[in-house]
Amino acid sequence: MGAAELDSESAETTRPARGLAIASLAIGAAGLTLAVATWAAWLIVRPQVVSAWAHSWVAQAFVLVLGALWFALLPISVLALVFGLCAGARTRPGQGRIGATLAVVTVLLALSGAAVFATTSWRHVGPPVGYFDTGTVPPR
Repeated sequence: MGAAELDSESAETTRPARGLAIASLAIGAAGLTLAVATWAAWLIVRPQVVSAWAHSWVAQAFVLVLGALWFALLPISVLALVFGLCAGARTRPGQGRIGATLAVVTVLLALSGAAVFATTSWRHVGPPVGYFDTGTVPPR
């Protein structure tokens, strides 16, 4: 009777840990992919934002979306890290540890992206009303 109870208890405790490990791995991989894609888009678009006078509102909206993605990645990666730690990432190797590692890398990419977004100079980028130049001379 004691062996049957022990087997049922170990089966019940392993199933949630395995599910959390898989969730951590999936969320960590998706977050890392989104963080790398956001960085790639930032590096492709950001240098041209200053020279995009004709479409400055489109460029500004795109840059704001990229900044929002970096800030949105922070809670996503924390969730993957918590799932990985609850799955036993500290005690045993496996999917939980891989998911927690991916979550840590995602946190670092998201924090660096959020810092770059928050500290970037916005002096040449603005709404089209503020930087619209028709080329006409003002009346004297």
